[in-house]
Amino acid sequence: MDRRQLLAGGAAIASLLPAAQALRAQEATQAQGDAAVTIEAAKVPALEGGAFLMQSSLLAQQKGQSSNVKAFADLEVAEQQAVARAFGAEGAQVPLREDHAALLQQLQAAEGAAFDAAYLDAQIAGHEEARPIHADYAESGQDPMARGASMVGVTGIDSHLVMLRSFRQQVEG
Repeated sequence: MDRRQLLAGGAAIASLLPAAQALRAQEATQAQGDAAVTIEAAKVPALEGGAFLMQSSLLAQQKGQSSNVKAFADLEVAEQQAVARAFGAEGAQVPLREDHAALLQQLQAAEGAAFDAAYLDAQIAGHEEARPIHADYAESGQDPMARGASMVGVTGIDSHLVMLRSFRQQVEG
């Protein structure tokens, strides 16, 4: 699968449900126009993690101070849009987990260099969490397109972690 095609686009996840409604679902079904999008249960962990990475990166596009933070946020938003599309969740409403919602609230409260550091920490943790999820789906997932996205995603996550850790060291001084 062409990585550029995976990163090229797709529409943003339309919206996320409030954290109070974020219960781990066996299947997530949300309205998309007149049709419904049903998400295979095995895809939900990857999409939940992606929802957090996307929402925190959308916030970083607005609040980030460092050019590295802003550039990474742009990259992450585009990637999560592509992953949602590959996973058949384009336009689906994937709820934030409670822990992710709490982290997002902390990021919303942070400003300046403290925001950048907190964003990078959250992205590192989110990517470390996402790696085994995508590795598992790449190995045993049922949807060939999503499996391909996860196969490419594992190496992308590794690259992102190198970048994020480097940016984090720069923020520390």
